[in-house]
Amino acid sequence: METPLLLTIVLLAVPAGFLLFLMVSLQHRRNQASKLFVQGIAYIKLLRGLLTYIQQHRGLTTGFINGNAAAQQDIESLEQNIKRTMSDVDSSGEWMRSNVKWSSLVDHWSRLSVLYMQGDADKNFKQHNILIANLLYLIDDVADVHHLTKVTGDAMDTDWRYLLSIAEYIGQARALGTGVAAKGQCSSVLRIQLNHLRNKIASSVDATWPEQSRSEIHHLLHCIETQLVVDRPSIQAADYFKLATRCIEHVLNQFDRQIERLEYDRG
Repeated sequence: METPLLLTIVLLAVPAGFLLFLMVSLQHRRNQASKLFVQGIAYIKLLRGLLTYIQQHRGLTTGFINGNAAAQQDIESLEQNIKRTMSDVDSSGEWMRSNVKWSSLVDHWSRLSVLYMQGDADKNFKQHNILIANLLYLIDDVADVHHLTKVTGDAMDTDWRYLLSIAEYIGQARALGTGVAAKGQCSSVLRIQLNHLRNKIASSVDATWPEQSRSEIHHLLHCIETQLVVDRPSIQAADYFKLATRCIEHVLNQFDRQIERLEYDRG
């Protein structure tokens, strides 16, 4: 009688043990996925701040090279913010610290931060663009590795990664336009570039965005058309920079809303 009883116990214990093992493994995987997600959100928030600072640096240095000497103090302040944020990113986690793209970005910035002093506006603009493009690629990598996919049932919501692309269109237009306004001249090449960016921005404006956001961006587009790509640019560099900056903030507010919703839906 003992043998059948023992066999019964074994036959019951093995599936129960296997089921327990599966449950523990599944919970462990969920915990790991949750930690990965939380770390990814932290990375994204830090990189978003860094992106904003570097885009501003591009705009201010372009204006400085073209004659807006008053931007020097703001440039130095920005460089301190960038240095501090890079330190925060570097100490935020091992994945980032050991990431080759991140190391490359830090190295590129060390050279780029003093490039504007050479006085070559076109080189300064292009090198900033390369650095920012690589930063956007890094943000994409963070999203993929840390599973920060879009979680929403609303088809009208814009993918948060695309919002960063829209902000970059405006950021490039801010830099070029600030340079034009500071110099008081708009070359044929700059007209082509600004008109191209203007069209990119115009086609990206979402009808579901708040009225104030759409209105201010349309005001920026009108300003580019009537006050920059003309024979005699008629807007002050500081005024144009502020207008374009407000437009970028409108787009990034949408970005922040998407990230908050991503956290809420995942939580």
